Amino acid sequence: MTRPDHNTYREWLNLDVDGRLPQERRAEMDEHLAACAECRTERDRLCALEALLGQARAAVEPGFRGRVLAALPSAGWESRSPRTWAFPAAACALFAAIAAAVVGSGSPARGSSAVLSALAAVAGMFRATLTAGAGLLAASWKGLGMAFAALLSSPVSLGVFGVFVLCVNLGLISLLRRRRSLPADAVRREGGGRR
Repeated sequence: MTRPDHNTYREWLNLDVDGRLPQERRAEMDEHLAACAECRTERDRLCALEALLGQARAAVEPGFRGRVLAALPSAGWESRSPRTWAFPAAACALFAAIAAAVVGSGSPARGSSAVLSALAAVAGMFRATLTAGAGLLAASWKGLGMAFAALLSSPVSLGVFGVFVLCVNLGLISLLRRRRSLPADAVRREGGGRR
């Protein structure tokens, strides 16, 4: 069995201080610490740091997480009002009623085969949609590849493309700088308007 290198022992020191060093490694670690003054010093430093971090740990009040989550604004897809779910719920109910009417329109003897046929038709529709989407995605990527190959094929078009990219970057930088300076300008205008 090969002995671990010094870097491995240093990793084990961190695990040891955290209390996560596996028990089968403990004897080997203790043996190394007895022979290596550098690792003993490192372990003492890590223990001192752990104690310092333990003293600086702030207690979290009960209910803190709930208060923070309640104070956050809702995301666009979240809704705090049940009224916003009225339209999607009505649409689902309408589609369910239409599906029930289509399935139930068959004769009672053919009812079960009508359900299977409807499910097969829906599965076929999804399969066709996925196939068409995959084909469209592949064609789009191939078309983009061909366009870039034609664009970068000559030195002149490559230079024009480089100038275009440079202009776009300069435009974005100027917009970002202008946006940073807007609050200061707004404060100056607001202060000037009050005089």
